Amino acid sequence: MGLQRQARRTADSGSGGSGVPTGSGASSGSAAPTGSPAGGGPFAAADAGGGAGPEAAAVGPDLTPCYLVLGPLEVRRGGVSCTPTPLKRRALLAILLLHANRLASADMLIDELWDGHPPRSAQATLQMYVSGLRRTLDPGHGRGGGDPRRHPVLRTAGSGYVLEVGPGELDLDLSRALAALGRRQLADGDCTAASEAFSAALAMWRGRPLADLGPARLPEYYTAPLEEERLALLHDRIGADICAGRSQGVITELAELCARHPLREAFHEQLMLALAGTGRRAEALDAYARARRVVVEGTGVEPGPDLQAVQRALLGGLRPSATVHGRCRGSLLLQPAGL
Repeated sequence: MGLQRQARRTADSGSGGSGVPTGSGASSGSAAPTGSPAGGGPFAAADAGGGAGPEAAAVGPDLTPCYLVLGPLEVRRGGVSCTPTPLKRRALLAILLLHANRLASADMLIDELWDGHPPRSAQATLQMYVSGLRRTLDPGHGRGGGDPRRHPVLRTAGSGYVLEVGPGELDLDLSRALAALGRRQLADGDCTAASEAFSAALAMWRGRPLADLGPARLPEYYTAPLEEERLALLHDRIGADICAGRSQGVITELAELCARHPLREAFHEQLMLALAGTGRRAEALDAYARARRVVVEGTGVEPGPDLQAVQRALLGGLRPSATVHGRCRGSLLLQPAGL
């Protein structure tokens, strides 16, 4: 079963919505496996074994919407982009997607769209934006005389609106499902498979989340946790690569990450592990000295226990690996450095 199909099944069995992000740029390390996210379900070619058969041609194109928030906001249907053009309407869609399948009250939407300073006409303007989104998301519903309050995608509910997003329609949900798959494989001790799943999850990212909106149109507390989520996912993938014996291939990437995120001790720890894993013990200790200097200067406190534990293992002539990978096959956890 392809990674994408597994991810869609995981998303299908989940809670049914992404929720407001709680904390994850594509990786320059492991390449995403063949069949990584591209677009059926709505992300079409993900695990198709080839072209569509005659039956699919007879049915016509799949008009299931595909929502992309891991990069500039984009909506696709049948492989064609139908992203709203007006910035406020795009911001509204982004907020609804991050509250997918849950009630987003009109008061909350107005407060977010106008940064707490709405005009007198905000209620009417919001209704106009919603009507525009409904035409974009399902053009046939209004033309067919359907009740807009019962719109199949964006329906009125109580004092607000609910955007219905199905399993596999939102790239954030698929990325999280692939990450969950990787974590299960990691727990089972299969770091190679976990690295592939994490790489596929990272391949969903096309840049900074909702990059086309910016803080002027969308509060940063929506996008900052997503970026944290990406970095955590990147950390998981690199850890799996190190455990799978691919330390050499991640050293340059980690050096760049340490420079870009100097107070993120987890990347410094991984750089030390990767250097130690390739027999470069002295360089690993130098990396600790640099990390300690940066952390003390930036925070006024010593590095955390995980980073210090790696240094102590190196000073003791041991070759450490991250404790989270202690169950993996062939673990190098605190083995003598000559082995």
